[in-house]
Amino acid sequence: MGEGGKTGTELREEATRWLVALDCGTADAEAFEAWRRTSPFHASAFAQAAAVWRSTGDRRIAGMIDQPVVEEAPVQEELPARGVSRRAVAGGAFAALLGMGGLGGWLAMPGRAYAATGVGEQRSILLPDGSHAMLNTDSKVSWRFGRQREFWIEQGEAALTVRPDAAAFMLHSAPLAAELSSGSFNLRLLGKEGHLLVQSGQARLETGERLAAGQMATAKAGTILISDAPADQLGAATAWQQGKIVFNGMPLGRAIAEFNRYLPGKIVLQDAELGETRLGGEFRIDDPDRFLAALASGFDIAHRQQGDQILLYRKKPGA
Repeated sequence: MGEGGKTGTELREEATRWLVALDCGTADAEAFEAWRRTSPFHASAFAQAAAVWRSTGDRRIAGMIDQPVVEEAPVQEELPARGVSRRAVAGGAFAALLGMGGLGGWLAMPGRAYAATGVGEQRSILLPDGSHAMLNTDSKVSWRFGRQREFWIEQGEAALTVRPDAAAFMLHSAPLAAELSSGSFNLRLLGKEGHLLVQSGQARLETGERLAAGQMATAKAGTILISDAPADQLGAATAWQQGKIVFNGMPLGRAIAEFNRYLPGKIVLQDAELGETRLGGEFRIDDPDRFLAALASGFDIAHRQQGDQILLYRKKPGA
């Protein structure tokens, strides 16, 4: 038995309720600290619940209920914080809770719905308020709608069509965050870079800058650049939603990088000089063979299969 005659299960469920309330932003910080400090068993149950939460990956919080609480050895140390959510309040207990709160781990957090796509997959999602999200290849997102509407993108790309509502619509990602009006938006993550495009409506960045329709914000190396979106960027943002890739004078090296986003087996240039070849045309994401045929007929660039890779090389004269 634990503190006050409570069983391990009761302590575990109590700690879980605090965990959910803290994530949802409904917990009273002082009340939580008072509960945690009442007994070392409370601190132990909470720290272990947070540890299990961090270790569950993409599994939901329900899996935490089945984990044992070791009552004989209360945990005195809290988990190191790797990131702080917007709802977090300073304090050691919150550092324990948010030990998995960096963008690499927030998909395991409760109170949210989740969606993901594999390589080459796209997915359309109807959000609780009637807004719409479309996920591009190899993407991970989550959302939570309450006093405000919140949408997180951990990786990949998503197009959002936001409906008018009294509640603010907040878009979160590691490189940048913004409050969106009703309208259409596209956010693409490339490593640590973020590219937010406003197709219609307005966006207010967390740094205070505002974007109007036709503008984009590029977040890179800790700085954000606001510019008018080039025509090819606007076209690309709508083309992928139709299952297409459009090349308007794009270098072959970049074009291959675009196609490779959708292919489990990657296209590889054997000759680096070929990467500067400028391309035009429109291709289906699910039809790389037509793209390869166009390279062969239009630029004398042949290909061969090697394992799971497609190697590109210049045809020899007369071949």
